[in-house]
Amino acid sequence: MTHRRRRTCLRPAPPVTLPDDDDILSEILLRLPPLPSSLPRASLVCKRWCRLVAAPHFRRSFRARHRKPPLIGFFDDFVGIFFRSGGSDADKWRIYGCRHGRVLLYNRTQKEILLWDPPTGDHCRVAVPPEYENEEKMIWNGAVLCAAAGDRSHVHGGFNSCPLKVAVVGVTSNHTQVFASIYSTETGNWSDLVSVTLPFEVHTVTHPGTLVGNILYWMPLGLGYGIVEFDLARPSLSVIEWPSGAKFKGNGCCRIVLTDDGGLGLAILSRQKLKMWVRKVCSEGVAKWVLEKSHKLQKILGQRSWTRVILGYADDINVMLLWIDGRIWVLRLDSLQCTKLWETSVICRNHPYATIYDSGIQSLPGDC
Repeated sequence: MTHRRRRTCLRPAPPVTLPDDDDILSEILLRLPPLPSSLPRASLVCKRWCRLVAAPHFRRSFRARHRKPPLIGFFDDFVGIFFRSGGSDADKWRIYGCRHGRVLLYNRTQKEILLWDPPTGDHCRVAVPPEYENEEKMIWNGAVLCAAAGDRSHVHGGFNSCPLKVAVVGVTSNHTQVFASIYSTETGNWSDLVSVTLPFEVHTVTHPGTLVGNILYWMPLGLGYGIVEFDLARPSLSVIEWPSGAKFKGNGCCRIVLTDDGGLGLAILSRQKLKMWVRKVCSEGVAKWVLEKSHKLQKILGQRSWTRVILGYADDINVMLLWIDGRIWVLRLDSLQCTKLWETSVICRNHPYATIYDSGIQSLPGDC
């Protein structure tokens, strides 16, 4: 007697369908990488997806989830003529820095600052008080930041959703003092001008400021070394002494940076090493500089280097841009991961730009 085996017919699995629940779909879309193309491409899938990613609460949640924005690109120190409503071709906007998705520019001829949101093109001009730029004073740098930057729980929103602050810093014509002031987009007013006398002759403030909490730090350049501390809450200016053992050649070999715990630090390229200085408060309540780390560049780059220049730094993502032996590198200070970008013989100051790009998404009527 023979027994026949029953053959089991395997039915094909049903096709996977998208969830019908908007909350579930939103949770899936929130996990998209914060790249410039993610949300705009998702909005083109269908009307339903566009409605979800264009909703204000979704975009706030997306920014909150990806709190640290990705590095999008870099701006040259001179960006050319973009925001001119008249005047000669000689009028140029000089970039002073990028932070929280905004770019700050200054036109010395027109005595105007300009706030710019590159993804949308939105921008606004603000006139600088005449007493900040005259025969006795000259503005050399500035910084833009979200007004709620000191609140760690705050999520930076779009250009028109968050008030901004702009700080400008300059040097007096007698080369003895540094001055600063703050402009608020919320009030439309400039604060009183504050100044501080430096213990050495100062000529310029070329490097962008570094934001630590609610304080901006600049490194004036001249016949000495020091750090200017601009407390945005008061506001007030003071001078911090330079680390006695921190030596470097050329202003392209040092930057004020954030430490791993968000404090004040210095990154110095010295010979074949990257030295990290940290300002710490000891048990007696006195702040002092400590050489915390010294990394060999050959170990970081994977090769020996000769000529080294720091082109730029972004404190909101803790990324430094380097020019080393004719090559541009991006160095992430938190992980010391270094990526080679391109080769160039041009050494020019650059400004890393980072943002979570969700602009250009418009709600569409109806649904799928």
